[in-house]
Amino acid sequence: MQAEQLKENPEIQADAGKCPFTGAATETPANDPRLSEPQCPFTAASPGTVMVGNTGAPRVPKIKTIPFFGAVKHFTGDCMPWLNEMRKQYGEAFRFPVMGQEITALTGEDAIALLEHDELLTTKDKMDTLVKAVGSKLPGTFDGPYHKHYKRMQTAWLNRKLEREKRPEVVEAVVANVSHWQTGYEFDPLHETQAQTVDILSRVLNGEPFPFNHKELALVVRTLIIATYGPLPLWVTLNFPGFKKTMEKFNQNSLKLVHKVRTDPEFAEQTLMGQYLKYDAKEDLGGEWKDSDLKIVPMAAYLAGYDTVASAAAFMSYQLLTHPEWLQKVREEYVELSRNSEGDVDPMQQKVLRACFMETTRIHPPGILVTRTATKDFLYKGYQIRKGDECIIQIASNNMDEEIYGPNTDKFDPSRFMGDDLTARKRALLTFGSGAHRCSGAMIGPLFSQEMVAHWVNYFDLELVKGHEHPRVACLPFTQPLNLKIRVKGKRDPFAA
Repeated sequence: MQAEQLKENPEIQADAGKCPFTGAATETPANDPRLSEPQCPFTAASPGTVMVGNTGAPRVPKIKTIPFFGAVKHFTGDCMPWLNEMRKQYGEAFRFPVMGQEITALTGEDAIALLEHDELLTTKDKMDTLVKAVGSKLPGTFDGPYHKHYKRMQTAWLNRKLEREKRPEVVEAVVANVSHWQTGYEFDPLHETQAQTVDILSRVLNGEPFPFNHKELALVVRTLIIATYGPLPLWVTLNFPGFKKTMEKFNQNSLKLVHKVRTDPEFAEQTLMGQYLKYDAKEDLGGEWKDSDLKIVPMAAYLAGYDTVASAAAFMSYQLLTHPEWLQKVREEYVELSRNSEGDVDPMQQKVLRACFMETTRIHPPGILVTRTATKDFLYKGYQIRKGDECIIQIASNNMDEEIYGPNTDKFDPSRFMGDDLTARKRALLTFGSGAHRCSGAMIGPLFSQEMVAHWVNYFDLELVKGHEHPRVACLPFTQPLNLKIRVKGKRDPFAA
């Protein structure tokens, strides 16, 4: 189909060696403002697969589903196997309804390459909705003309240096959160990792312990997700029972933090919000940092890790408890590194632990897909994508590819991420997204997650509770393990002979 379409429309083929949308040479200078990377993001993609304009090509094939409801069942369960199966049947582009809304799925390397360039796909409509929901203009900057400026502002601080500086505080928070664990104590690992993750992030990024309870946070997170991505009108969503009252509590606490950051330079230096004030607010924010805009920054610390980092940690604890041979390797590595460590063990040095984390997120990626809206008509894989089409990019579409990860990709085998020459595998694993909207905490999030699980398994003997040892995987919209329960068998001394 693609070859025939290109043959019939030679005038729409991209020039060899040029970016298909900007016309820039593949060796574009690093200071070229049109590209987010020095090289054209499509040099690794198939030549001529993405072209701008209405080409007269047929629309993306529509799969057979239940009218109106469509794939809603799959998208409230483990949707990755279903998406992979649809890809086998229909190719790397297909569409389907979900509660009356038509969705176009784009998969494969070329789809992921689209995310590396923000010209054809946007989150603007979603962010505009979020702006209305939270009363802050800041989310609207994510797809604005200065999004790279704000991105640099975040990533300049959310890095490896921050993790090293905050490591004692992170470990202290984990220790405090498990201080009530006694023999026989049972817990849901997802709820536990969510609670501990937001407490860690609040301490590290906001300079205070998490000031709300799990129920309040869950209400705010779920409501904002439904408001931003769901099918209901905004006025309906924002009037969910209890949401307004809870959101007001969040806003009041955030405004108190804004005031403290503005009046206490020492405190500001230790917070993410304080880093914002070191940079200029651009025209899209009216040229000044307003309290009403900054108030979303403390909340972002809660929202960012509540589903992604927490889900990864919950799945990782499950995998280690069901693979005792790898649990033993993690423990042995921890003891060995502790002997030569002056303080808490560096998670970057725990190669086995990191391999277990990556293998966990390969099999159970917290984010299977990202949503975007097409900003222009363009040709993809011989099919016409129309301006305004709602698209999902399956960033985990290659997680089960045996050409990348070796045989038996349905099996948990962290050795895939141990050894030499692993660059291709690590780059293919997009746990925290890709492109202009890749999670700003993609560096520190996994490290905090690993530190949390490392403490659990090294200082406690844990077991899965019978009847709750097999998770029900659900996409809500991030992949999460439901129906899991872990029991504390007892405390352990990792250094005991």
